[in-house]
Amino acid sequence: MDLITHGVVGLALGSLAGGPDIINNPLAIGTLIGSVIPDGDIIYQLKGDYTYLKNHRGPSHSIIIGTIISLIISVILRGIFGGFSFWSIFSWTFGAYMLHIGLDIFNSYGANILWPFNEKKIGSGLLLIFDPALLISSMVIIFTHGKHWVWVIASIGFFILYLFFRWMLKRRVYKVLMRYFGYEKDQKIVVMPSMLRLFKWDFILYQQKRIITGRVNVLRSEVDVRDHLKRSHAYLEDMLMKTAIGKFFKNFSPHYHVEWIKDGEHLKAIITDLRYYVRGSYMHHAIALFDEKLKPIYAAFQPYSKQRNIKISV
Repeated sequence: MDLITHGVVGLALGSLAGGPDIINNPLAIGTLIGSVIPDGDIIYQLKGDYTYLKNHRGPSHSIIIGTIISLIISVILRGIFGGFSFWSIFSWTFGAYMLHIGLDIFNSYGANILWPFNEKKIGSGLLLIFDPALLISSMVIIFTHGKHWVWVIASIGFFILYLFFRWMLKRRVYKVLMRYFGYEKDQKIVVMPSMLRLFKWDFILYQQKRIITGRVNVLRSEVDVRDHLKRSHAYLEDMLMKTAIGKFFKNFSPHYHVEWIKDGEHLKAIITDLRYYVRGSYMHHAIALFDEKLKPIYAAFQPYSKQRNIKISV
């Protein structure tokens, strides 16, 4: 979810806290800070895209770090606003922090909510990165100052129904794909929301010998096949995933493809993140070069464009 939407959701939640205006209400201030501070991991951008994308939605989006940061924020706000309960401030701040993480879990990128016990990002793939329904619901609550409970309940109810509607659309996409491709043993279908288009869904179809990617227009039940990708040799892929770039990419994306090509005397692996397809190409790639003894000699991460190469130690 984008930072603006998170901030608007935080303001909406803060407006439900009651009391004075936001600048004099530590409960509302706590919700606003709690709703945006998980994305403070943007500070890693100072060290470049590789470091940022390696850490984005990592520990800062976990329950443990959320609890610690919410406690710190609550201590500070309690020191400034002496007339409010520490635990009330903490409850609103921590609630906003968890709401941020929860909303991030609803899109394809996911969040590392169980860090450090589980390094895997959890994501459901229901909401767009910028979702208009969530923004509208939050704005209604803000403009009614959270005091007109009919509007508040209606807005929350609208968003819950919208989530159900998105879930139904996703189920419909599965059915469209099953009719189009049929059934194959050990077949797996992954459906993800398009980055910005409400009624278009991206898909990844895993079959025994290939991976098929494309997009479904759910209103027309149309399937647009993008790529047929040959699945990587298991031995070579296992070898690749033991390298630094392989470990990074496997943690970075749950859905990737590895292509092997001969590059002179060397063997070259091209890793592609299959989640995001923008302007005719996948967004993130990586390359690894192996010598004739299959020893890694070069690796690079290619964020946002194949023309960008961030060298990674082998």
